[in-house]
Amino acid sequence: MRLRQLVLGEIRTVARRAAFQEISTPALEYEETLLGQGGEETDKQVYRFEDHGGRRVALRFDLTIPFARFIAEHQGELVFPFKKLQIGEVWRGENTQKGRYREFGQCDFDIIGVDSVAADVEVMLALATVLSRVPCGGVTMHINHRGVLSGILTAAYGSQISPANETKALIAIDKLAKAGEGEVRRLLAAIPAHGRPSEEAANLVVRAITAKSADGQADLNRLRSIVTTENPVALAALEPHLERVTAILDLLNRAGDLKGVKFNLDLSIARGLGYYTGVVFETTLDQLPGFGSVSSGGRYNDLASRFTNRELPGVGGSIGLDRLVAGIEELGTAPGSSPSTMPGGVMVAVASHDALPYAFEVVSLLRNAGVSADIGLTEGKVGNQFKYASRLGYTHVVTVGGSEMAARTANFKDMTSGEETRGMPIADVISAAQAATR
Repeated sequence: MRLRQLVLGEIRTVARRAAFQEISTPALEYEETLLGQGGEETDKQVYRFEDHGGRRVALRFDLTIPFARFIAEHQGELVFPFKKLQIGEVWRGENTQKGRYREFGQCDFDIIGVDSVAADVEVMLALATVLSRVPCGGVTMHINHRGVLSGILTAAYGSQISPANETKALIAIDKLAKAGEGEVRRLLAAIPAHGRPSEEAANLVVRAITAKSADGQADLNRLRSIVTTENPVALAALEPHLERVTAILDLLNRAGDLKGVKFNLDLSIARGLGYYTGVVFETTLDQLPGFGSVSSGGRYNDLASRFTNRELPGVGGSIGLDRLVAGIEELGTAPGSSPSTMPGGVMVAVASHDALPYAFEVVSLLRNAGVSADIGLTEGKVGNQFKYASRLGYTHVVTVGGSEMAARTANFKDMTSGEETRGMPIADVISAAQAATR
């Protein structure tokens, strides 16, 4: 939980500095609000039931769809473009594994009310900034565009490819990192093509999305060559999307040197959720290949139209809080040696029962002065309280007894050096504790 709070603190700091406003939405939504928006596979994972009032309800599987409903409900009160941070739990009924749970925290940055490269970059930059500030050992943000993938699929399968089959193809492509090229080819070959065998179409798609240049970026010249050979019309439709995603990459790289963050154009990134319409991205931990994405998102220009007639294009991205925490724990880069120790602070040891009221006065003065302070809760030998303080990692111990109470003083001991100053006035104890724990 301490590591979780560290990450949350960085998220809120970045959001505040970038003028994102924090909101909250209910965990429970009407079933019809959620179903059909994440795709067929996501629908299978939604926890849904009938409540005591006979209403069909469901637990949210992400924060984006509830946000779209929130925007429609409050659009008369908001100033657009609206920049939002939301932190909350979501639920998906899937097989659990390391970093993947049925209940987990998400932290979403979204901008709604504008369709621009600047908005895309602003969301992605906020997420990248957070990841540069937490001890996760470096990350790579893999970026693509749904329009680019649509152009590739049109070139491979023909312009007659149905929306349903395009969705199947996108879901197949999204499995590339986990399942490998062979499985993706098999899934793509099951989709009917127009004017060529399906196996040939599948091979074309895999060749296009895996084309890489020497620096590991997508090879756009090779992509253009592949698409032009198959369908020059598809290339013309593809070019504006290529221009947009390369402009996004250029702005991200120019925005500042974010320690430990790299941006990579990756044509295999599809994102399985059905509501994405533009740029899409996933972020992985450099030192844990195969661990999975810790941050992802994209543009969703049509989502709010389910709830309002007003055109409200949006873009958003999420940090998977619990997966990121699990990754940091596996890397062993989290600060602190033990989950049971306290990070800094002082302990007030009580030497005698009659000094307990004075001890509470002292600990309250320390806390009000901004010092993290604990107090001995069990009567007995002071030595046992010192052992307790040592096990919890307190850096200093303040001891009070009957004589200290009478003189309004305390003893102040440095637990690292063993040096102790006796009979310090309380004002000096507070100053020393502030300096020691600053």
